[in-house]
Amino acid sequence: NGDGVNDEVSFQYTLLQLASGQTVTVDVFDLSGRRVRRVYEGMDTSGRSERSWDGRGESGPLAPGIYLYTVRVNADSREAERSGVVSVVY
Repeated sequence: NGDGVNDEVSFQYTLLQLASGQTVTVDVFDLSGRRVRRVYEGMDTSGRSERSWDGRGESGPLAPGIYLYTVRVNADSREAERSGVVSVVY
């Protein structure tokens, strides 16, 4: 809501033993499975990364509620994905 308190969430992840940079995406979905925001898409290498999200969708502020997020990496030999839940409140 722009008051400077809890206005963002940080998605933190660690990539291990990658031979080279790999494509990573961080997405947020509503409970129906519709992607509401692509937080990050880019090349990352081994190590710790952090991506912030301001609770907004592609077309503006989201309604309060529960949302799902995924962090996906196209690793050297396979694709890996982790997901979780994040709440938006005003």
